[in-house]
Amino acid sequence: MADPVKIGVIFDNDGVLVDSEHISLIAYREAIREQGVNLREEDDWQYCGLTDADIIRAMRKTYGAELDLERFSARKKQLYFDLAQREALRPFPGVRELIEDLQKHAIPYALASSGSREKILFNLRSVGIEELFPMIVSGEDFHRGKPDPEIFLCAAERLGLPSHRCAIIEDSINGLKAARAARGLAIGVANTFPSDKLEPFADVVVQSLEELSASLLERWVTEHAQKLADTQEPGLPSRNR
Repeated sequence: MADPVKIGVIFDNDGVLVDSEHISLIAYREAIREQGVNLREEDDWQYCGLTDADIIRAMRKTYGAELDLERFSARKKQLYFDLAQREALRPFPGVRELIEDLQKHAIPYALASSGSREKILFNLRSVGIEELFPMIVSGEDFHRGKPDPEIFLCAAERLGLPSHRCAIIEDSINGLKAARAARGLAIGVANTFPSDKLEPFADVVVQSLEELSASLLERWVTEHAQKLADTQEPGLPSRNR
């Protein structure tokens, strides 16, 4: 019998591991409002998960506003840290248990977030799980933001695996689009947006990380990789395309 497909798991940070996405959304809304743009409800899912540069670029087109990227980034960062220090952050249920299960089964994993390393480490330290994530890909480690797959191709490369053998766990539509573009198994977790918003962009949607286990992820990714092989899909994306 052939050995089972070796898999990896890639986690987003805000909204997947740490219950902080709502703070990120408040900070970005206020930072944009201070430059004269009042956002619509649908803007949240449209811009969530993007880099600051991509948010400003898209909003300039949508709203025709002269938005200042440096001012936006600095203000959003300040607002985020101010709010996060006043409101105790917490990890989502099931984080520690799932990581321990992956470790037990020798399944490699990484954290991959568009945020800065400073923000990622702040979040992890605030909720006491920093030691669980020695492998981190941050916004400083790649050039093209979600929904481009570069962040996940970078993370898979560091895991020593092709991206189609990775489960990629995301809470945002742009994150799931990036996971799909990387040919990974795109798993949406309905922590930030409801399931019906995520389902068109995900291979699987769960309500909580508590629903996941190492054995289940291994089975899903193995089936996903086999499906790609059976359909003989053309070349998997390269990070250096």
